[in-house]
Parts: sequence; structure tokens; C-alpha cells
Amino acid sequence: MFKQVLLDFANVPRPILHLIGAVFFIQLIDASLFILFNFYLEKLGFIDSQMAELMAYKYAAIVLFAFPLGLYIKGKKLLYFFRVASISTPSLMLLMLTSLHYGYYDIAEVLMFVFGVSSIFIKVTALPFIILNTPKPKHSEALTLYFQIFSATAFFAGISNYVLNSISASFFTEETVLWIFACLGYCSVYFTFKINLVENISNPIPLKAIFRSYDWRKIGYATFPTLLIAIGAGLTIPFINLFFLNVHGIDSKSFSLFGAMSFVLVVLVMFFVPKIRRKYGYNVVINGFQVLAVVALFVMASTEWYQHYKWASMIAIVAFLVRQPLMQVASPAISEMTLYYVGKKNQEMIAALNASIWSGSWFFSSLIFAFLRKQQIAYVNIFMLTVILYFVATIVYYRLIKAFKQNEAQAEPEILPHSSF
Repeated sequence: MFKQVLLDFANVPRPILHLIGAVFFIQLIDASLFILFNFYLEKLGFIDSQMAELMAYKYAAIVLFAFPLGLYIKGKKLLYFFRVASISTPSLMLLMLTSLHYGYYDIAEVLMFVFGVSSIFIKVTALPFIILNTPKPKHSEALTLYFQIFSATAFFAGISNYVLNSISASFFTEETVLWIFACLGYCSVYFTFKINLVENISNPIPLKAIFRSYDWRKIGYATFPTLLIAIGAGLTIPFINLFFLNVHGIDSKSFSLFGAMSFVLVVLVMFFVPKIRRKYGYNVVINGFQVLAVVALFVMASTEWYQHYKWASMIAIVAFLVRQPLMQVASPAISEMTLYYVGKKNQEMIAALNASIWSGSWFFSSLIFAFLRKQQIAYVNIFMLTVILYFVATIVYYRLIKAFKQNEAQAEPEILPHSSF
């Protein structure tokens, strides 16, 4: 069975594989930020609220520019955006690390903002590019590979930091490892320039016609549960490493190892997502896994209530390892279902809005987290807000999947264009 699964993924078109290779090295920078950046900032003397405020600049940039970019790219070739991102993203990361090293924190905030702008050149464009330039029977595999990158880079970043820190903790500090990953980001240039195809592009929509040319009701319905999940995730995901550090005393080296282990599980489970989706449907892949993930998050967060017991940290780690694959595996199925639900003409717009929603929610969530931590609100109470939002989102996804099935029953799904490879 596993051999057949690998064969299915091997048939994804080569240009899409090159894009995924480029995304891997660009996303590696974001993965290193997730795993190491807060630990690095703490050593520079930043407190929780200051860390959240710095990261908020990145999310603010994406909020401001993702939607306009989504309008702009309609009917345009997307390959050039990948190439710009492959050069600008690692360059901006290196400049930001330099500014932090020398204490130019105001400049670092500006660079974090511009870094966020650079990141949307691939965050907004990748999904429409994949859908437009992949044969429809391979959409599930292509989207799954794309979302596996986020887990694969987190694994690579985590295990690399653990190994390097074990070799020499004094030399391979968080700052040094962040520099290494930023430099590795330039490998994405090779892959973006290897992408060679005659692009399928969407039909252009004049700017003056945007309000009547898009199905805003469908787009709004499809993005609402994403908004709920994004707000909840923004209160939790960027700060899980702080939770383990300040509640359970787990440092960056140990967290890197646990993070790497969790993302191995994600990658392995994701290989089977297309087959599970085709056999059991979207409800099992999306709602079933997400409910279990929310339960695991509840268990992880609740360990702060009994952190004085030695075994509490072990329960938190196990719950963290269980939560990661369960929550992540739903992402490609959600993207596939919502892209089909809104229809071909709305796909660039929903990709742009999803990028805006995630970053906008994380922007406001970071500010909320900073405020709550200033008020000495416990991590567990903040994380429980995420649990509530996730459960509400699951209910909305159930209704959205029901609406999608009704649409599918009334008419054959739209066959999207694809190239011959």
C-alpha cells in the first residue's frame, strides 16, 4: 500500500516538484523562526510581550499586501513572484539578524515588516499555481506535498538545531543556527529557475469589476472557519516554545528534538491523506482529525494546572506530539475542498484572503497574547481560548462540507485547466 502511495506522489508534474523544492528552502526560514527565534530574543533580553510585538510586524505586512496582491495576480503569470521571493526572503532575514545582533531594534522591526511583504510573493501565489498547472486527478497529491513542506522544514530545522547544539552549544547558538538557515534559503533560487513550463493563467478581472465578478458570498462562507482557526492558532502556535520553556523548563535544544519528532509524524500521516479523503470523505479528514487535535491541545495546555508534578511535562510532550499530525493533516483537504467549493474564478482571491486571514489573525492574536501576558494571564487560560475557537470552526466546517456536497450533487465539478507534461 505504501509503495502505491509513493507512486501516486511520484507522478506529480516536475514543475510542481521544483516549486515545492523552492518552497522548502524559503519555508525553512519560517520554520527556524518558529522553533528558535523566541529563544534567541529571550537571550537578547526580550520579554514575552516584546517578542509578540516584533512578530506582529510580519503579520501586519501580510494583512496589508496579500489582498491587493490577490487582485493583481489575477490573469498574470506567477513564476516571476516565486523568483523574487527566493532572493528577497533570505536576504531580508540576514539583514534582520544583523540588526538584532547590533542592537538596532527599530530597524529590525522595519525589516520584519518588509520580510512579511516578501513572504506573500509565494504564500499567495503557490496554491493557485498548483491548481492551474496540475492535472485534476493529481490535485490531492500536489496539495498534500505542498503542505508537507511546512512539517518537513520544521523537522529539518528542529533536528539540525539539536545535532548542531550537541556538537557545540557555545558555537551553534540560536543566532548562529538562524544565520545558517537564512543562508540555506538561497537554495530556493536554483529551484525557481528550474521551473520551466507554459503557464496556465486565470482569466483577468478588471479592477473596477471586482465587486460583481467574484462570488463573495461563497468566498466569505469558505473563509469564515479559517478565520476562527487562524485566530486560535495565533494565540498558541507561535508561543508553544515559550509555554514549554516557562512552564516545564524545556530549553530550545530539547524543544527542537520534540518538534522534529512531531513533524516526522505529520509527514508520515500526510502521505495517506489523499487515500483517506477519497475513501472516507472530507468530514473524516477535516473534522474527525481536528476534533482529536483539539482534545490533545486541551490536554497539553491543562498540564500547567499541575506542573509541579514531574510527570506533567511528559504528558504535555505526548499531547504536543499527538496534536501536531492530527491538526496538520487536515490542511491540504481543507484547501482542496474550499478551492473546489468557490470555483475556478475565485481561487486566486481565496488564496490571497487565506494568507491575509492567517497573518491578520496572527497579527491581532500576537497583540492579544502580548496584552494578556502583560496582565500575567496564565498560558493555559490563553490556550483554552484556542480550544473554544477550534471547536466552533469544526462545526462550521461540517456545514461547509455539507454545502459543498450539495453543490457537487447538483452539477459536475468544474474541470480546471492543466498542461500536458
